Amino acid sequence: MSDLGTRVRDGLETLGRTSASDPRPVVAVVLVLIVLSGGIAATSLQMSMGMTLYIDDDSETAEEWAALKDDFETGNNVFVVVESDQLYDPETIRAIDRLDRRYTALDETNRVISLADLVRAGNDGEIPATETGVRRALDRATATNPEMAGLRAQVVPEAGTTIILADYGDVDTFDRGRLLPERGSDIVYRQVQEETALAALPPGLSVTITGQPVFENAAFGLMLPEMITLFAGAFALIFGVVYLVMRSKVERGWHVFLPLGTAMTALIYMMGAMGVLGYNFNAIMLGVMPIALGLGIDYGLQIQTRYLEERASDRSPVEAAGLATRTTGRALLIAMGTTVVGLGSLLVSQVPPVQQFGVTSAVSVFASMVLSVTLLPALLVRFDAGAGADASGESDEDRLEALTGLLTRRVTAGKPLVTLLIAFLLVSGGAYAYPQVEPRQQMMDFWPQNLDAKEDLERLEDTVEGSKVIYVVVETDQAYTPETFREVATYQRLMLENPNVNAVSSPVTAVGMQNGGSIPETQYALDASLRAARDDGPTAIRDPSEHPSKLLLTFYVDDVEGEPVRTLIDEFEGNADYTLTTADEVRVTGKPVLNRNVIENVTAGLTPMTLLSFALGFGFLAIAFRSVKISAVLIAAVAGSAALLVTGAMYLVGIPWNPLTITMSSLTLGIGIDYGVHVFERFEYEVAERGQSRLDAATTAVAKLSRPVIGSSFTTIFGFGVLTVSQFPVLANFGVTTVFAIALSLIAAFGILPAALVTVRLIERHESTPTADVAGS
Repeated sequence: MSDLGTRVRDGLETLGRTSASDPRPVVAVVLVLIVLSGGIAATSLQMSMGMTLYIDDDSETAEEWAALKDDFETGNNVFVVVESDQLYDPETIRAIDRLDRRYTALDETNRVISLADLVRAGNDGEIPATETGVRRALDRATATNPEMAGLRAQVVPEAGTTIILADYGDVDTFDRGRLLPERGSDIVYRQVQEETALAALPPGLSVTITGQPVFENAAFGLMLPEMITLFAGAFALIFGVVYLVMRSKVERGWHVFLPLGTAMTALIYMMGAMGVLGYNFNAIMLGVMPIALGLGIDYGLQIQTRYLEERASDRSPVEAAGLATRTTGRALLIAMGTTVVGLGSLLVSQVPPVQQFGVTSAVSVFASMVLSVTLLPALLVRFDAGAGADASGESDEDRLEALTGLLTRRVTAGKPLVTLLIAFLLVSGGAYAYPQVEPRQQMMDFWPQNLDAKEDLERLEDTVEGSKVIYVVVETDQAYTPETFREVATYQRLMLENPNVNAVSSPVTAVGMQNGGSIPETQYALDASLRAARDDGPTAIRDPSEHPSKLLLTFYVDDVEGEPVRTLIDEFEGNADYTLTTADEVRVTGKPVLNRNVIENVTAGLTPMTLLSFALGFGFLAIAFRSVKISAVLIAAVAGSAALLVTGAMYLVGIPWNPLTITMSSLTLGIGIDYGVHVFERFEYEVAERGQSRLDAATTAVAKLSRPVIGSSFTTIFGFGVLTVSQFPVLANFGVTTVFAIALSLIAAFGILPAALVTVRLIERHESTPTADVAGS
């Protein structure tokens, strides 16, 4: 045994004995930290939702989006769907006009476009008295102007249906410090609802308010109930499993609460750390609490199991606590270190919530480990009734040990080459499936789907071809000149030739409408057209003096998904480079651009995070065991094999990559190494200290560890597994993935690792090795 290994074990034993013999300092520190962490969490944590959470604030994409909202007070779009059997009846048009004016009068809205605007534009600002007059007014407004024709197709997507388009930027909200703060989309939605209810609408006319902000707002309202449900479900399931596993071993039934207590304490510390770091709960971070609880209880359960074994061997409570932290504590320390460095790889992700998920989970794992070797020993000794563990479960334990030992001796370790060959074939299948797993293409697919707001949005996307908006900001010192306007007009015509681009609205469109579709030749004529275009109407523009060097072009595009979105964005940028020669800078932004950047960031970070997590894990294990060969066997046989098997399972059941499932490799590394270290260290002890053959040692290691490891794996499965019933698909898919990760890590540790240990000579009999001890027992 190396001096470093001895010092680590001695330090852990001293820590456990000290905590057990004099628990007051430990309890005092724990209570102070609980009060501080709880206070910070209660006063700072909030729920949040939206695409911008998944974009780095310092990225070019985020800065361009923020500049759009700051400069032009736009970016968010609400669609009001109006349906009527008599759409062109003057009474219907007047009702639409009343809605238009009410929405326009809101402080938050920037611009509103409706069918009534087009009718007025074709009839000198008035609404005709007959249906025939309404139709003729629309024809006059659009006959010579392709941009207006595009707007007409946009606002009247099908017979009997028209769309009122309202856009807004950032909305001032009052931060009350609540867990569920008021959102700008909630304010706008509520105001639009109120104005709609106040407008006098004729019989037979129906109104539906929809759009992405409306859907996001509906999903946001589910976040707090979802968090409570997931946490309560995880707690109930974990408690039930722990009770079933440990009831036969503890002196009193309520003692099963002890490891749960340390896990809950770690959870409070984690939320305090979130408050200090400025993190909030979002659709990704909702998964942290069940995960923290599942991993925390795993560490506590291992210590409690070993403590009870030592008490059953007639050791004193303090001595049992010291031995538990000396032996199992070291295995947990290595597992914790590997998990933390694996989670640290998530920091390379370009998706901020994924980075926050890694940091927060690492804090939880670290806190759980520290509490398991300090607070838990103190509680175990304090509530020890003075008798050894009840042996009523021995027969069950013997049967479980006998079964796992028999499988190891006759199958996995007994026929190692066959086992490794089968494992190689299955793992190769997983490696093949790795690039075949596809990411989700829409951010909204991450959020609850069984909502009325989602159905309204899907109906809008099916009805309206241009249900998405892309903004192009042209910046130049010559923005409002005939030369620039002619270039922009050419650019707009080029983009409208794309079948996915349906309509455009801009100052150039407004000037063209004032001049029969042409751009004035002189600056004087252009200025006159701009002044006229500032009046109310479908192409009304802002005062050019507000942003004299910037032009905003608003394009309504189809709801395309996947790579075609990037192709469309590239075409916007490429045509701008080709036609806008006077522009100093051209920025293409909008929610389709944000969505595509998030999806690309998710997939771009997948492979680097996977490679980094396994590289860091390999390095940490090589240092911890002072052996590159041992580290390589543990990584390849357990973590690596399990990770590739998980990707194969994801492919088979259709689980996509999303901001949470891409963390699979880091979690599999931490979970798999936890199980693998316990098996290896018990194997090492049996070979080096007791002189068993490698086959006998592998059989003994699996058999003796079957109950605590399988028990703790089931608690973790239930902690993660509760996510599978989440209403948020991003969490439900993650829950399924982590259940696969835990189950396959267990299979790899109890199946592939024993075969590898029998095949690869790592430990010699009766020789002192760097890690020889009873640490895994």
